[in-house]
Amino acid sequence: MMKRAVVALFLSVAAFVAAAQTPSSPAIVQVFGFPCDSTLTQCPDGSFLAGFLESADGNFYGIASEGGTGKNSQGSVFKITPSGQFTLLYSFAELPDGTLPFGASPDSLVEGMDGNLYGLTLVDGANGLGTAFKLTKAGVITLLHSFCNTIDCSDGAYPSFLTQGIDGKFYGGTGPQNPPTSVLFRMSPNGSYKALHTFDTKTQPDGTGIFNMVQLPDGNFYGTTVAGDQLKPWNTVFRFNPVTDAYTILHGFNSPNINLPNVAASGLTYGSDGNLYGLRVGSILYRITTAGSYHEMGPMSATQNIDGDVMEASDGNLWGDFFQPPGTVFSSTLSGTVLQNLTLNANVNGQEPFGLLQAADGKLYGMSFENGAPTNGQPSNGAFWVIDAGLAPPRPRIINFLPAGGKVGSTFVLQGSHFVGTTGVSIHGVSAGFKVLTANFIRVTVPARASTGKISVTNAGGTVASAKAFTVQ
Repeated sequence: MMKRAVVALFLSVAAFVAAAQTPSSPAIVQVFGFPCDSTLTQCPDGSFLAGFLESADGNFYGIASEGGTGKNSQGSVFKITPSGQFTLLYSFAELPDGTLPFGASPDSLVEGMDGNLYGLTLVDGANGLGTAFKLTKAGVITLLHSFCNTIDCSDGAYPSFLTQGIDGKFYGGTGPQNPPTSVLFRMSPNGSYKALHTFDTKTQPDGTGIFNMVQLPDGNFYGTTVAGDQLKPWNTVFRFNPVTDAYTILHGFNSPNINLPNVAASGLTYGSDGNLYGLRVGSILYRITTAGSYHEMGPMSATQNIDGDVMEASDGNLWGDFFQPPGTVFSSTLSGTVLQNLTLNANVNGQEPFGLLQAADGKLYGMSFENGAPTNGQPSNGAFWVIDAGLAPPRPRIINFLPAGGKVGSTFVLQGSHFVGTTGVSIHGVSAGFKVLTANFIRVTVPARASTGKISVTNAGGTVASAKAFTVQ
Protein backbone atom coordinates (compact mmCIF):
# COMPACT_ATOMS: atom_id res chain seq x y z
CA MET A 1 0.00 0.00 0.00
CA MET A 2 2.93 2.28 -0.69
CA LYS A 3 0.93 4.69 -2.84
CA ARG A 4 -1.50 5.24 0.04
CA ALA A 5 1.34 6.27 2.30
CA VAL A 6 2.78 8.74 -0.21
CA VAL A 7 -0.48 10.54 -0.87
CA ALA A 8 -1.30 10.54 2.86
CA LEU A 9 1.38 13.21 3.24
CA PHE A 10 -0.94 15.68 1.55
CA LEU A 11 -4.01 15.61 3.82
CA SER A 12 -6.01 18.83 4.20
CA VAL A 13 -9.51 19.98 5.04
CA ALA A 14 -12.15 20.13 2.30
CA ALA A 15 -15.67 21.52 2.15
CA PHE A 16 -18.56 19.16 1.59
CA VAL A 17 -21.40 19.89 -0.77
CA ALA A 18 -22.76 16.36 -1.19
CA ALA A 19 -25.99 14.88 0.06
CA ALA A 20 -25.99 12.99 3.38
CA GLN A 21 -26.54 9.26 3.59
CA THR A 22 -30.22 8.39 3.47
CA PRO A 23 -32.05 5.52 5.19
CA SER A 24 -32.53 3.87 1.79
CA SER A 25 -28.79 3.64 1.19
CA PRO A 26 -27.65 0.09 0.49
CA ALA A 27 -25.70 -1.81 3.12
CA ILE A 28 -22.05 -2.82 2.97
CA VAL A 29 -22.11 -6.52 3.86
CA GLN A 30 -19.00 -8.51 4.73
CA VAL A 31 -18.70 -11.67 2.66
CA PHE A 32 -15.43 -12.95 4.12
CA GLY A 33 -13.17 -11.80 6.94
CA PHE A 34 -9.49 -12.74 7.06
CA PRO A 35 -9.05 -14.36 10.49
CA CYS A 36 -6.03 -13.80 12.71
CA ASP A 37 -4.99 -14.70 16.23
CA SER A 38 -5.64 -12.31 19.10
CA THR A 39 -2.40 -10.43 18.41
CA LEU A 40 -3.13 -10.05 14.66
CA THR A 41 0.28 -11.55 13.90
CA GLN A 42 -0.80 -15.03 12.78
CA CYS A 43 -3.19 -14.69 9.83
CA PRO A 44 -3.12 -17.96 7.82
CA ASP A 45 -5.26 -16.67 4.93
CA GLY A 46 -3.42 -13.35 4.69
CA SER A 47 -3.88 -9.87 6.11
CA PHE A 48 -3.64 -6.25 5.01
CA LEU A 49 -5.36 -6.85 1.68
CA ALA A 50 -3.83 -5.35 -1.45
CA GLY A 51 -6.04 -6.06 -4.48
CA PHE A 52 -8.50 -8.36 -6.26
CA LEU A 53 -10.11 -9.03 -9.63
CA GLU A 54 -13.14 -10.73 -11.13
CA SER A 55 -12.06 -13.76 -13.15
CA ALA A 56 -13.45 -15.29 -16.31
CA ASP A 57 -14.52 -18.27 -14.19
CA GLY A 58 -16.87 -16.05 -12.14
CA ASN A 59 -14.75 -16.11 -8.99
CA PHE A 60 -12.63 -13.42 -7.42
CA TYR A 61 -8.87 -13.69 -6.98
CA GLY A 62 -6.93 -11.44 -4.66
CA ILE A 63 -3.75 -10.75 -2.76
CA ALA A 64 -2.84 -9.90 0.81
CA SER A 65 0.37 -8.02 1.54
CA GLU A 66 1.08 -9.92 4.76
CA GLY A 67 0.19 -13.21 6.42
CA GLY A 68 -0.35 -16.62 4.89
CA THR A 69 0.96 -20.04 5.86
CA GLY A 70 4.51 -21.31 6.12
CA LYS A 71 7.69 -19.95 7.65
CA ASN A 72 7.58 -16.18 8.08
CA SER A 73 5.00 -15.88 5.30
CA GLN A 74 4.73 -12.36 3.91
CA GLY A 75 1.63 -12.31 1.76
CA SER A 76 -0.80 -14.60 -0.02
CA VAL A 77 -2.82 -15.17 -3.19
CA PHE A 78 -6.35 -16.51 -2.79
CA LYS A 79 -9.70 -17.25 -4.45
CA ILE A 80 -13.10 -16.18 -3.09
CA THR A 81 -16.43 -17.17 -4.62
CA PRO A 82 -19.26 -14.60 -4.71
CA SER A 83 -20.84 -16.47 -1.77
CA GLY A 84 -17.65 -16.18 0.29
CA GLN A 85 -16.05 -19.61 -0.07
CA PHE A 86 -12.31 -19.08 0.42
CA THR A 87 -9.35 -20.99 -1.05
CA LEU A 88 -5.73 -20.17 -0.27
CA LEU A 89 -3.69 -20.60 -3.46
CA TYR A 90 -0.19 -19.54 -2.48
CA SER A 91 1.77 -18.05 0.43
CA PHE A 92 4.99 -16.10 0.01
CA ALA A 93 6.87 -18.01 2.72
CA GLU A 94 10.58 -18.34 3.37
CA LEU A 95 12.44 -21.33 2.00
CA PRO A 96 14.45 -23.43 4.48
CA ASP A 97 17.52 -21.25 3.79
CA GLY A 98 15.55 -18.14 4.80
CA THR A 99 15.24 -16.64 1.33
CA LEU A 100 12.14 -15.37 -0.46
CA PRO A 101 13.07 -15.92 -4.13
CA PHE A 102 9.53 -15.31 -5.41
CA GLY A 103 9.27 -12.06 -3.47
CA ALA A 104 7.16 -10.81 -0.59
CA SER A 105 4.27 -8.38 -0.05
CA PRO A 106 2.33 -8.83 -3.32
CA ASP A 107 0.74 -5.57 -4.43
CA SER A 108 -0.71 -6.10 -7.94
CA LEU A 109 -2.56 -8.98 -9.61
CA VAL A 110 -4.12 -9.46 -13.07
CA GLU A 111 -5.58 -12.40 -14.96
CA GLY A 112 -3.72 -13.14 -18.16
CA MET A 113 -5.26 -14.16 -21.46
CA ASP A 114 -3.80 -17.63 -20.90
CA GLY A 115 -5.90 -18.09 -17.74
CA ASN A 116 -2.98 -17.74 -15.33
CA LEU A 117 -2.56 -15.07 -12.71
CA TYR A 118 0.26 -12.56 -13.08
CA GLY A 119 1.44 -10.30 -10.31
CA LEU A 120 4.08 -8.22 -8.61
CA THR A 121 5.66 -8.27 -5.17
CA LEU A 122 6.92 -5.10 -3.59
CA VAL A 123 10.11 -6.48 -2.06
CA ASP A 124 12.48 -9.47 -1.84
CA GLY A 125 13.37 -11.76 -4.71
CA ALA A 126 16.95 -12.17 -5.90
CA ASN A 127 17.81 -8.50 -5.41
CA GLY A 128 15.47 -7.63 -2.55
CA LEU A 129 13.62 -5.04 -4.65
CA GLY A 130 10.55 -6.98 -5.80
CA THR A 131 9.52 -9.53 -8.39
CA ALA A 132 7.09 -10.33 -11.19
CA PHE A 133 5.52 -13.79 -11.05
CA LYS A 134 3.07 -16.11 -12.78
CA LEU A 135 0.74 -18.30 -10.72
CA THR A 136 -1.56 -21.02 -12.01
CA LYS A 137 -4.98 -21.29 -10.41
CA ALA A 138 -3.75 -24.54 -8.90
CA GLY A 139 -1.12 -22.56 -6.99
CA VAL A 140 2.06 -23.31 -9.00
CA ILE A 141 4.30 -20.25 -9.09
CA THR A 142 6.94 -19.22 -11.66
CA LEU A 143 9.38 -16.37 -11.20
CA LEU A 144 9.36 -14.08 -14.24
CA HIS A 145 11.58 -11.18 -13.21
CA SER A 146 13.55 -9.89 -10.21
CA PHE A 147 13.74 -6.12 -10.17
CA CYS A 148 17.22 -4.64 -9.87
CA ASN A 149 18.07 -0.96 -9.62
CA THR A 150 21.78 -0.56 -10.28
CA ILE A 151 23.86 1.25 -12.89
CA ASP A 152 24.00 -1.93 -14.95
CA CYS A 153 20.37 -2.87 -14.27
CA SER A 154 18.19 0.24 -14.30
CA ASP A 155 14.84 -1.53 -14.61
CA GLY A 156 13.26 0.09 -11.55
CA ALA A 157 12.52 -1.20 -8.07
CA TYR A 158 9.53 -1.82 -5.83
CA PRO A 159 7.02 -2.72 -8.60
CA SER A 160 3.48 -1.63 -7.80
CA PHE A 161 1.14 -1.82 -10.83
CA LEU A 162 0.48 -4.30 -13.66
CA THR A 163 -2.04 -4.59 -16.50
CA GLN A 164 -2.28 -6.49 -19.81
CA GLY A 165 -2.65 -4.82 -23.19
CA ILE A 166 -4.49 -6.05 -26.26
CA ASP A 167 -1.10 -7.07 -27.69
CA GLY A 168 -0.86 -9.70 -24.93
CA LYS A 169 2.05 -7.97 -23.20
CA PHE A 170 2.03 -6.67 -19.66
CA TYR A 171 2.58 -3.02 -18.81
CA GLY A 172 3.27 -1.62 -15.38
CA GLY A 173 5.20 0.66 -13.11
CA THR A 174 7.66 0.59 -10.25
CA GLY A 175 7.85 2.91 -7.26
CA PRO A 176 6.83 5.28 -5.86
CA GLN A 177 10.39 6.02 -4.88
CA ASN A 178 12.90 8.57 -6.03
CA PRO A 179 14.17 8.09 -9.60
CA PRO A 180 15.60 6.00 -11.11
CA THR A 181 13.66 3.39 -9.15
CA SER A 182 10.37 4.54 -10.71
CA VAL A 183 9.83 3.43 -14.29
CA LEU A 184 7.08 2.43 -16.71
CA PHE A 185 7.84 -1.02 -18.15
CA ARG A 186 6.71 -3.68 -20.60
CA MET A 187 6.99 -7.41 -19.91
CA SER A 188 6.08 -10.44 -22.01
CA PRO A 189 4.26 -13.43 -20.43
CA ASN A 190 7.60 -15.28 -20.34
CA GLY A 191 9.30 -12.48 -18.38
CA SER A 192 11.17 -10.61 -21.13
CA TYR A 193 11.43 -7.11 -19.66
CA LYS A 194 12.12 -3.55 -20.83
CA ALA A 195 11.98 -0.23 -18.98
CA LEU A 196 10.25 2.33 -21.22
CA HIS A 197 10.12 5.59 -19.23
CA THR A 198 11.83 6.84 -16.08
CA PHE A 199 9.66 9.13 -13.97
CA ASP A 200 11.18 12.46 -13.02
CA THR A 201 9.85 15.13 -10.65
CA LYS A 202 12.96 17.28 -10.75
CA THR A 203 12.11 19.14 -13.95
CA GLN A 204 8.41 18.43 -14.50
CA PRO A 205 5.28 17.21 -12.64
CA ASP A 206 5.88 13.60 -13.65
CA GLY A 207 5.25 11.72 -10.40
CA THR A 208 7.11 8.75 -8.92
CA GLY A 209 5.02 5.72 -9.86
CA ILE A 210 1.68 4.70 -11.39
CA PHE A 211 -1.81 4.49 -9.91
CA ASN A 212 -3.18 2.72 -12.99
CA MET A 213 -3.32 2.66 -16.79
CA VAL A 214 -6.36 1.97 -18.97
CA GLN A 215 -6.18 1.21 -22.70
CA LEU A 216 -8.67 3.09 -24.89
CA PRO A 217 -9.96 2.57 -28.47
CA ASP A 218 -7.09 4.62 -29.90
CA GLY A 219 -4.73 1.92 -28.59
CA ASN A 220 -3.02 4.27 -26.15
CA PHE A 221 -2.80 3.78 -22.40
CA TYR A 222 -3.97 6.61 -20.15
CA GLY A 223 -3.04 6.78 -16.50
CA THR A 224 -2.09 8.80 -13.46
CA THR A 225 1.16 8.95 -11.56
CA VAL A 226 1.71 8.98 -7.81
CA ALA A 227 2.81 12.24 -6.20
CA GLY A 228 6.45 13.18 -5.71
CA ASP A 229 8.15 14.29 -2.53
CA GLN A 230 6.81 16.80 0.01
CA LEU A 231 8.61 19.73 -1.53
CA LYS A 232 7.38 18.90 -5.02
CA PRO A 233 3.95 17.25 -4.75
CA TRP A 234 3.80 16.76 -8.48
CA ASN A 235 1.98 14.13 -10.46
CA THR A 236 0.18 13.83 -13.76
CA VAL A 237 -2.36 12.41 -16.12
CA PHE A 238 -0.35 10.87 -18.96
CA ARG A 239 -0.73 9.06 -22.28
CA PHE A 240 1.52 6.21 -23.36
CA ASN A 241 1.67 4.74 -26.87
CA PRO A 242 2.64 1.04 -26.67
CA VAL A 243 3.66 0.96 -30.34
CA THR A 244 6.01 3.95 -30.41
CA ASP A 245 6.68 4.02 -26.62
CA ALA A 246 5.93 7.75 -26.67
CA TYR A 247 5.09 9.16 -23.23
CA THR A 248 3.09 12.40 -23.07
CA ILE A 249 1.97 14.42 -20.04
CA LEU A 250 -1.63 15.57 -20.59
CA HIS A 251 -2.15 17.39 -17.30
CA GLY A 252 0.19 18.27 -14.46
CA PHE A 253 -0.94 18.50 -10.85
CA ASN A 254 1.44 20.99 -9.27
CA SER A 255 0.64 22.73 -5.99
CA PRO A 256 3.41 24.52 -4.05
CA ASN A 257 1.22 24.53 -0.92
CA ILE A 258 1.76 21.28 0.96
CA ASN A 259 -1.30 21.94 3.16
CA LEU A 260 -3.65 22.42 0.20
CA PRO A 261 -2.27 20.04 -2.37
CA ASN A 262 -3.53 19.75 -5.93
CA VAL A 263 -2.54 16.11 -6.31
CA ALA A 264 -4.08 13.17 -8.16
CA ALA A 265 -5.30 10.51 -5.72
CA SER A 266 -6.67 7.71 -7.90
CA GLY A 267 -6.36 5.94 -11.19
CA LEU A 268 -8.60 6.70 -14.16
CA THR A 269 -11.82 5.16 -15.39
CA TYR A 270 -13.12 5.37 -18.96
CA GLY A 271 -16.63 6.82 -18.94
CA SER A 272 -19.45 5.97 -21.31
CA ASP A 273 -19.30 9.56 -22.59
CA GLY A 274 -15.76 9.01 -23.87
CA ASN A 275 -14.09 11.02 -21.11
CA LEU A 276 -11.74 9.88 -18.37
CA TYR A 277 -12.59 10.39 -14.69
CA GLY A 278 -10.39 10.44 -11.61
CA LEU A 279 -10.05 11.80 -8.08
CA ARG A 280 -7.61 14.22 -6.57
CA VAL A 281 -6.78 14.91 -2.93
CA GLY A 282 -9.64 16.76 -1.29
CA SER A 283 -12.09 14.12 -2.58
CA ILE A 284 -12.45 16.19 -5.77
CA LEU A 285 -13.81 14.43 -8.85
CA TYR A 286 -12.32 15.54 -12.15
CA ARG A 287 -12.97 14.85 -15.82
CA ILE A 288 -10.30 14.92 -18.52
CA THR A 289 -10.44 14.30 -22.27
CA THR A 290 -7.90 12.26 -24.18
CA ALA A 291 -6.58 15.58 -25.51
CA GLY A 292 -5.94 16.83 -21.96
CA SER A 293 -8.86 19.22 -21.40
CA TYR A 294 -9.32 19.16 -17.61
CA HIS A 295 -12.38 20.05 -15.49
CA GLU A 296 -12.94 19.69 -11.74
CA MET A 297 -16.24 18.95 -10.01
CA GLY A 298 -17.20 19.18 -6.35
CA PRO A 299 -15.97 17.03 -3.47
CA MET A 300 -17.46 13.55 -3.20
CA SER A 301 -17.29 13.21 0.58
CA ALA A 302 -17.67 15.24 3.76
CA THR A 303 -14.29 14.04 5.00
CA GLN A 304 -10.92 15.00 3.58
CA ASN A 305 -9.74 11.87 1.84
CA ILE A 306 -6.56 10.41 0.42
CA ASP A 307 -6.31 7.67 -2.20
CA GLY A 308 -9.47 6.35 -3.77
CA ASP A 309 -11.01 4.46 -6.67
CA VAL A 310 -13.70 5.40 -9.17
CA MET A 311 -15.60 3.47 -11.86
CA GLU A 312 -18.85 3.72 -13.80
CA ALA A 313 -21.62 1.23 -12.98
CA SER A 314 -24.60 -0.05 -14.95
CA ASP A 315 -26.82 2.77 -13.64
CA GLY A 316 -24.69 5.25 -15.59
CA ASN A 317 -23.33 6.79 -12.37
CA LEU A 318 -19.85 6.85 -10.95
CA TRP A 319 -19.16 4.74 -7.87
CA GLY A 320 -15.99 4.96 -5.86
CA ASP A 321 -14.31 4.75 -2.50
CA PHE A 322 -11.87 6.65 -0.33
CA PHE A 323 -9.17 4.91 1.64
CA GLN A 324 -8.90 7.26 4.63
CA PRO A 325 -10.14 5.49 7.81
CA PRO A 326 -12.77 4.38 8.36
CA GLY A 327 -13.44 4.79 4.64
CA THR A 328 -16.24 5.92 2.37
CA VAL A 329 -18.08 4.51 -0.64
CA PHE A 330 -19.79 7.15 -2.78
CA SER A 331 -21.84 7.47 -5.94
CA SER A 332 -22.35 10.49 -8.16
CA THR A 333 -23.55 11.46 -11.60
CA LEU A 334 -21.02 12.04 -14.37
CA SER A 335 -21.54 15.75 -13.82
CA GLY A 336 -20.45 15.46 -10.19
CA THR A 337 -23.75 15.51 -8.28
CA VAL A 338 -23.23 13.31 -5.22
CA LEU A 339 -26.00 10.76 -4.74
CA GLN A 340 -24.89 9.05 -1.55
CA ASN A 341 -22.05 8.36 0.85
CA LEU A 342 -21.70 5.07 2.72
CA THR A 343 -19.35 4.88 5.70
CA LEU A 344 -17.58 1.68 6.65
CA ASN A 345 -17.49 0.33 10.20
CA ALA A 346 -14.16 -1.21 11.21
CA ASN A 347 -15.85 -3.86 13.37
CA VAL A 348 -18.53 -4.78 10.80
CA ASN A 349 -16.98 -4.57 7.33
CA GLY A 350 -13.44 -3.35 7.94
CA GLN A 351 -11.87 -0.02 7.19
CA GLU A 352 -9.81 1.64 4.45
CA PRO A 353 -11.77 0.34 1.42
CA PHE A 354 -10.33 -0.05 -2.08
CA GLY A 355 -10.73 -1.81 -5.41
CA LEU A 356 -14.46 -1.24 -5.93
CA LEU A 357 -15.82 -3.05 -9.01
CA GLN A 358 -19.18 -4.12 -10.43
CA ALA A 359 -19.33 -7.84 -11.07
CA ALA A 360 -21.39 -9.77 -13.61
CA ASP A 361 -24.27 -10.14 -11.13
CA GLY A 362 -24.67 -6.34 -10.91
CA LYS A 363 -23.48 -6.15 -7.31
CA LEU A 364 -20.58 -3.98 -6.18
CA TYR A 365 -17.64 -5.74 -4.53
CA GLY A 366 -14.72 -4.30 -2.65
CA MET A 367 -12.15 -4.94 0.03
CA SER A 368 -11.06 -3.36 3.28
CA PHE A 369 -7.35 -3.13 3.93
CA GLU A 370 -7.71 -4.09 7.59
CA ASN A 371 -10.12 -5.00 10.39
CA GLY A 372 -13.57 -6.46 9.72
CA ALA A 373 -16.18 -8.50 11.56
CA PRO A 374 -14.83 -11.50 13.52
CA THR A 375 -14.55 -14.77 11.60
CA ASN A 376 -15.34 -17.98 13.48
CA GLY A 377 -14.72 -16.17 16.74
CA GLN A 378 -11.35 -14.81 15.61
CA PRO A 379 -10.57 -11.15 14.87
CA SER A 380 -10.27 -10.24 11.20
CA ASN A 381 -7.58 -8.13 9.61
CA GLY A 382 -9.01 -7.49 6.18
CA ALA A 383 -12.47 -8.02 4.69
CA PHE A 384 -14.14 -8.78 1.37
CA TRP A 385 -17.57 -7.16 1.11
CA VAL A 386 -20.51 -6.60 -1.22
CA ILE A 387 -23.05 -3.83 -1.82
CA ASP A 388 -26.36 -4.79 -3.40
CA ALA A 389 -27.60 -1.45 -4.71
CA GLY A 390 -30.24 -3.02 -6.93
CA LEU A 391 -28.21 -2.36 -10.06
CA ALA A 392 -28.76 -4.33 -13.24
CA PRO A 393 -25.97 -6.60 -14.50
CA PRO A 394 -23.53 -4.46 -16.49
CA ARG A 395 -23.69 -4.63 -20.26
CA PRO A 396 -20.49 -5.61 -22.05
CA ARG A 397 -18.38 -2.83 -23.47
CA ILE A 398 -16.25 -3.21 -26.58
CA ILE A 399 -13.06 -1.14 -26.68
CA ASN A 400 -11.07 -2.62 -29.55
CA PHE A 401 -10.14 -5.78 -31.42
CA LEU A 402 -6.91 -7.11 -32.89
CA PRO A 403 -6.26 -7.87 -35.70
CA ALA A 404 -8.72 -5.62 -37.52
CA GLY A 405 -9.72 -8.38 -39.94
CA GLY A 406 -9.22 -12.02 -40.80
CA LYS A 407 -10.30 -15.03 -42.81
CA VAL A 408 -12.99 -17.53 -41.88
CA GLY A 409 -11.57 -19.84 -39.22
CA SER A 410 -8.99 -17.34 -37.97
CA THR A 411 -9.14 -15.89 -34.50
CA PHE A 412 -8.85 -12.40 -33.05
CA VAL A 413 -8.86 -10.82 -29.58
CA LEU A 414 -11.73 -8.61 -28.51
CA GLN A 415 -10.93 -6.06 -25.80
CA GLY A 416 -13.43 -4.41 -23.50
CA SER A 417 -15.03 -4.86 -20.09
CA HIS A 418 -17.74 -6.88 -18.35
CA PHE A 419 -17.15 -9.95 -20.50
CA VAL A 420 -17.69 -12.40 -17.62
CA GLY A 421 -20.89 -14.32 -18.33
CA THR A 422 -20.91 -13.59 -22.06
CA THR A 423 -23.51 -15.76 -23.80
CA GLY A 424 -22.99 -14.81 -27.43
CA VAL A 425 -20.68 -13.11 -29.92
CA SER A 426 -21.54 -12.38 -33.55
CA ILE A 427 -19.99 -10.71 -36.59
CA HIS A 428 -22.48 -8.85 -38.78
CA GLY A 429 -25.27 -10.94 -37.26
CA VAL A 430 -23.58 -14.34 -37.71
CA SER A 431 -22.89 -16.20 -34.46
CA ALA A 432 -19.22 -16.81 -33.79
CA GLY A 433 -17.36 -19.24 -31.58
CA PHE A 434 -15.69 -17.57 -28.64
CA LYS A 435 -13.90 -18.06 -25.34
CA VAL A 436 -13.96 -15.55 -22.49
CA LEU A 437 -10.31 -15.18 -21.50
CA THR A 438 -10.66 -12.54 -18.78
CA ALA A 439 -13.15 -9.89 -17.75
CA ASN A 440 -11.53 -7.71 -20.43
CA PHE A 441 -10.66 -10.08 -23.29
CA ILE A 442 -12.50 -12.60 -25.49
CA ARG A 443 -10.96 -14.79 -28.20
CA VAL A 444 -13.31 -14.96 -31.19
CA THR A 445 -13.24 -17.34 -34.18
CA VAL A 446 -14.44 -15.91 -37.50
CA PRO A 447 -17.44 -18.07 -38.48
CA ALA A 448 -18.37 -19.50 -41.86
CA ARG A 449 -20.70 -17.24 -43.87
CA ALA A 450 -19.46 -14.22 -41.95
CA SER A 451 -19.17 -10.92 -43.79
CA THR A 452 -17.62 -7.60 -42.94
CA GLY A 453 -19.57 -5.85 -40.21
CA LYS A 454 -19.76 -4.87 -36.58
CA ILE A 455 -19.09 -7.26 -33.71
CA SER A 456 -21.83 -7.79 -31.12
CA VAL A 457 -21.45 -9.20 -27.61
CA THR A 458 -24.31 -10.34 -25.37
CA ASN A 459 -24.43 -10.98 -21.63
CA ALA A 460 -27.07 -10.78 -18.90
CA GLY A 461 -26.98 -6.98 -19.13
CA GLY A 462 -27.80 -6.84 -22.83
CA THR A 463 -26.17 -6.67 -26.25
CA VAL A 464 -23.69 -4.09 -27.52
CA ALA A 465 -22.07 -3.59 -30.93
CA SER A 466 -18.60 -2.37 -31.77
CA ALA A 467 -18.10 1.15 -33.08
CA LYS A 468 -16.18 -0.08 -36.10
CA ALA A 469 -16.52 -3.05 -38.43
CA PHE A 470 -14.42 -6.21 -38.49
CA THR A 471 -13.15 -6.95 -42.00
CA VAL A 472 -13.74 -10.51 -43.19
CA GLN A 473 -11.09 -11.22 -45.80
